[in-house]
Amino acid sequence: MKKMMMSAASVLALAIAGPALAQSVSTVNQSNTGNTANVDQTGSLDGGDSLVTQSGANNLANVTQADDGSGSTPINVSEVDQSGDNNVATVSQDTSTIAIQTESFVNQSGNNNNADVTQVDDWQSSTINQTSDGNSATVVQGDATAALTDDSYGNNSMINQGGTGSQIAEVTQTGLRNDSTVDQIGDVGEAYVVQSGADNFSTVLQTGTDDDADVNQSGDGNSSDIVQDGESVLATVDQSGNGNSSLVDQTSPGGIRPINSSVYVDQSGDGNDSEVFQRANDGYAEVLQWGTNSVSSVLNHGNRSVAYVWQLAGDDNDASIVQRSEDSDALVYQVGNRNTGSIIQREDSPPTENFSAAIYQYGNDGTSSIDQDGDNHVAVNEQTGNFDSSSIVQTGSGSYAGVGQYADNNSSTVTQAGNSQYALVLQFGSGNTSSVDQSGNNNTANVTQLTNGNVSTVLQSGSFNVANVAQ
Repeated sequence: MKKMMMSAASVLALAIAGPALAQSVSTVNQSNTGNTANVDQTGSLDGGDSLVTQSGANNLANVTQADDGSGSTPINVSEVDQSGDNNVATVSQDTSTIAIQTESFVNQSGNNNNADVTQVDDWQSSTINQTSDGNSATVVQGDATAALTDDSYGNNSMINQGGTGSQIAEVTQTGLRNDSTVDQIGDVGEAYVVQSGADNFSTVLQTGTDDDADVNQSGDGNSSDIVQDGESVLATVDQSGNGNSSLVDQTSPGGIRPINSSVYVDQSGDGNDSEVFQRANDGYAEVLQWGTNSVSSVLNHGNRSVAYVWQLAGDDNDASIVQRSEDSDALVYQVGNRNTGSIIQREDSPPTENFSAAIYQYGNDGTSSIDQDGDNHVAVNEQTGNFDSSSIVQTGSGSYAGVGQYADNNSSTVTQAGNSQYALVLQFGSGNTSSVDQSGNNNTANVTQLTNGNVSTVLQSGSFNVANVAQ
C-alpha cells in the first residue's frame, strides 16, 4: 500500500513497488494556503491515477482508489480541481471484475462546496461541477454485492450546480448502464435521483427558486425528464416498470413562474407514457398508470388547477386533460383496455373559475369526452360497459351534466348552452342512444333507458322546462 499526504505547494509522486503496486500515479499542485490533499491508492495492481489541483484556500481533497488487477492501466482516474475556498472533495473508487476504466471529475470553483463520490465495479463515470457557493453533490454508483458478478457497471452521472448557490444534488445508481444529468442553476434547488435497474435515463433541469425534483426508477429502459423554472415547485417521478417515459415541465414560457405547484407521476407497468405541462400557481397534477401502453397528457395554464389521471390496469389507455383556467378540477379514471378520455376546460375573459369534470371508464374500448367553456360547471361521465361513447359540452354558467352507461354499445351526447341547466342520462340496457340539447336557462332533462335498442332525443331551447324520459 502506498499512502501520500500532501499539503505543500507542489508535489509529484510516482511509485513503482513491484507487480502488486504497479502504476500508482498521483500528481498534486497546491498554490495557495491551508489546503490538504490525502491520496491513498490502495493495492493498485494495475494502476490508479489521481490529479489534485488546488489554487484556492483551505480546501480538502480525499482520494482513495483501488482495483483487483483484472484490467488495463490506469484503471481508476480521479481529477479534483478546487479553485474556490473552503471546499471539500471526497472520492472513493474500487474497481473490479472485467475492469473498464472508472473516472471521477470534481471541479469546485465556488466556495464552501462539498462533493462526495463513491464508485465500485467498473466503467463508472462521474462529473461534478459546482461554480457557486454552499452547494452539495453526492454520487454513488455501483453496488459492492452486484459487482461480484459484474452486474452494476457502466453508470454515468453529471451534476452541474451554479446559480446563486445552496443547491443539493444526490444521485444513486446501483444497476447497469444508467445515466443521470442534474443541472441546477437557480437558487436553493434540490434534486434526488435513484436508479437501480438497467438502461434508465434521467435528466433534471432547475432554474427557479427552491425547486425540488425526486426521481426513482427501478425498472429497465425507463426515461424521466424534469424541467422546472418556478418558485417552490415540486416534481416526483416514480417508475418501477419497463420502458416507461415521463416528462414533467413546470416552466414559465409566458414569463410568469409557477408558484407552489406540484406534480406526481407513478408508473409501474410497461410502456407507459406521461407528459405533464403545468403553468399553474398552487396547481397539482397527479398521474398513476399501472397498465401497459397507457398514454397520459396533462396541460394546464392559470392558477390553482387540479388534474388527476389514473389508468391503473389494462392496455392501450389514453387520457388527456387540458386546463386553461383558474380553480379548475379534472379527473380521468380508467380501468380496462383501450379506453380514451379527454377533458378540456377553457378560460374566458374575465378568467373562468370553479370548474369540475370527471370521467370514469371501467370496461373495454370506451370513449368519453368533456368540454367546458364557462363558469361553475360540473360534468361526470361514467361508463362500465364495452364500446360505450359519451360526450358532454358545456358553455354558459352553472350547469350540471351526468352520464352513466352500464351496459354495452351505448351512446350519449349532452350539449348545454346557457345557464343553470341540469341533465342526467342513465342507460342500463345495451345499444341505446341518447341526445340532450339545452340552450335556454334553468332547464331539466332526466333520461333513463332500462331496456335495449332505445333512442331518446331531448331538445330544450326555452327556460324552466322539464323533460323526463323513461324507456
